[in-house]
Amino acid sequence: MDRREVADMARDWSAALVDCGGVPTSLPRVEQLTTWIVELDVAMSAEPFDPSPAYRVGVEMVRWKLTDPALMTPSATVLAGLLERSQRPDSTRRFGALLGELGRGYSAELLKVHADSREVADQRFRVVFDNAAVAIALYDSNGITLEANRTTARMVGMKPEELPGVAGLDLMHPEDRDKLQQVVVDLYQRRYGTVHFEGRFCRPDGTVCWGAWTMTLVRGAGGRDLRLLAVGEDITERRAMERKLWWQARHDPLTGLPNRHCLLEQLEAIVATAGPADHIGLCFLDLDEFKLINDRYGHRAGDSVLAEVGRRLDATMTSPAVTVTRIGGDEFVALLAPPCDEEAAHAAAETMLATLREPVPVGPTDLLAMSASIGAVVAPVAGANAEKLLNDADVGLYRAKAAGRGTWVLHRDESSRAAE
Repeated sequence: MDRREVADMARDWSAALVDCGGVPTSLPRVEQLTTWIVELDVAMSAEPFDPSPAYRVGVEMVRWKLTDPALMTPSATVLAGLLERSQRPDSTRRFGALLGELGRGYSAELLKVHADSREVADQRFRVVFDNAAVAIALYDSNGITLEANRTTARMVGMKPEELPGVAGLDLMHPEDRDKLQQVVVDLYQRRYGTVHFEGRFCRPDGTVCWGAWTMTLVRGAGGRDLRLLAVGEDITERRAMERKLWWQARHDPLTGLPNRHCLLEQLEAIVATAGPADHIGLCFLDLDEFKLINDRYGHRAGDSVLAEVGRRLDATMTSPAVTVTRIGGDEFVALLAPPCDEEAAHAAAETMLATLREPVPVGPTDLLAMSASIGAVVAPVAGANAEKLLNDADVGLYRAKAAGRGTWVLHRDESSRAAE
């Protein structure tokens, strides 16, 4: 962020604090808010990532008497500008971690401040605890819930009064329980420090959600027993967005088929786990004279043809060992996972060509006869190079193009053969 953006955000933060009401007379000057914003902005882009500056900001907010929990919501809203301006691919995760540390520092400092006056401390902490925008829960050394605020209850789909006495692990998804237990055991063995954990939890209505937690050990009454303080947030929407972005990065938006990036990832995964005798197959399909379709009917019609070709190939090549991908333009590739031989490649190529023999609708009334050429390759997997496998199939494709429409060629290092 440049100086002007930081200054604008600081003024917005100050105005938001005033508009919220209940602001103490020691309202931080814009200069102080600017300092906090700069610290958080630097932490957002730091390598390696360290969210601890946000903890210090949370502490300082309390020291400036910003102890009304209602102030946390407008503060988080203004600070969300850091996320909007970030260009990092992991900015959402980092911002979530910063908010968690901010809440943790805020809560921890309130505990210290309120310790000076137990009666006042209990009243103020209860207000902050119950109304905090972040989830806060306290567990004993056996993982049993001692206290949990309203946000925690909303996250797990329960009422606040139902949580005390419930084992934290019982709320987790069965596949994540062992991981969480190991994280907590390691923390108790060290007897100090802070850990971060992301995992799924199961609500009573059957829905599965994601939570991100920052956990630290605190002393119980009398300073004897260690308690686990967890500050968290619901990251279900963030996880869903990450899954959506992951899918979009690996799939063709026109056909919905896996794209070149996904194909190369699958090839590399197969190569990494293949046995010494395993073989893999690729069938590289290219539509014959597809450019003429775009020239005659337009690109919208061309896209419609490509979508139909992708649909047919995906519907026809149904074997779990076959993955149909679109790697660009009018090029489609069928990946034949081990075990594969020339007979399997032959069958796959013939099936792909047969799929296109039925005319494809173009426009409201026209039917277009389609054909394609295919270059195929069957090669040992161990030690193979994904790009070379694609290149070998491409060589076969060019030979098939030279042999005429609707043919396929199996590429070998020493020779190739065509099949009608």
